[in-house]
Amino acid sequence: MTQHELVRRLGVSRGTLHRVLTDSPLVKEATREKVLSELKKLNYTPNALARALKTRKTQTIGILGPSEIKAANINKLNEIYVAARAKGYRIELGYSDGSPEADEACIRELKARMVDGIIALGRGMVDNIPQYQSIIESGTPFISLYPIPGLNADCVYVDTQKAFMELVLHLTHNGHREMGILLDSSVSQYTKNRELGFRAGIEQAGLTLCESFIVRARSTEENAERSDYQLGYELAERAFKMNPRPTALVCFSDELAIGVLRAAEQNGVSVPSQIAIVGYDDFEGAKFARVPLTTMHQPNEVLAQEAVDLMIRRIEQSGPKTSVSIAIPASIVVRESCGCITK
Repeated sequence: MTQHELVRRLGVSRGTLHRVLTDSPLVKEATREKVLSELKKLNYTPNALARALKTRKTQTIGILGPSEIKAANINKLNEIYVAARAKGYRIELGYSDGSPEADEACIRELKARMVDGIIALGRGMVDNIPQYQSIIESGTPFISLYPIPGLNADCVYVDTQKAFMELVLHLTHNGHREMGILLDSSVSQYTKNRELGFRAGIEQAGLTLCESFIVRARSTEENAERSDYQLGYELAERAFKMNPRPTALVCFSDELAIGVLRAAEQNGVSVPSQIAIVGYDDFEGAKFARVPLTTMHQPNEVLAQEAVDLMIRRIEQSGPKTSVSIAIPASIVVRESCGCITK
């Protein structure tokens, strides 16, 4: 919401709003109470708004995040909050289920809160490019935490594609030749990059990919109520029934991999002696799994710092800007589930 839109909604002039915020005696008490009441409903604080009216900045960064907050995203949010706070900025959260309609509504809500810029934390739905493009065209700084083909925008991201390639190469260096990957049902760039990295690793190792070893969850609607743990369990049961079956499984996420470990235990499949399991994220539970999980560590502190620093530069600098893309490498954390180390 612009300052013009705000005063229109309040039904007062910009001068009257300024006088209310500065406790001027020239404002009628009824008007003052009405304005302050409406500002409270809009979640504005008088001191912050007075500063914003003067500087045209609120020192607030909006986060466009997924409605289903998973362990990896919680960590990202925490690190963004810490990085922003250290620079004197606040965070406003907006949640979306990832659909274009929900993203559009979330963007409107964040703009109504007069954020200075927006960071997209979600899953990279290509269908949502028009919504993101509208942010850029409005002049509001926008940063995506994942690459979106076809969108000319600032991007700070962990190189997931390279990470999954490195997971495959790690497994091949330890003797595996028949590997599978377990994927969610999303058509997001997050999921595509994982599969692309997996395929690249197979190719670089000079192996032939068995397409049936790419195990995908069924439709998004069908899995809407399932957690990644449950999804991993069900995908693993499908993989375990294959004949021949993969000797190693690369999992979409650590949460999904934890479900795979549980399925292995329930089905009498020994990890890692009969099948190796690796994940992605290095969330806190990975090291405490029944079989400690080999995974790729996402450097979320570095990601958040780079994103916040870039956002503040965009907010504070005027004039035309050339979009930048900053790729941050993940690093492998070797534990027992891949069979490379023993207890």
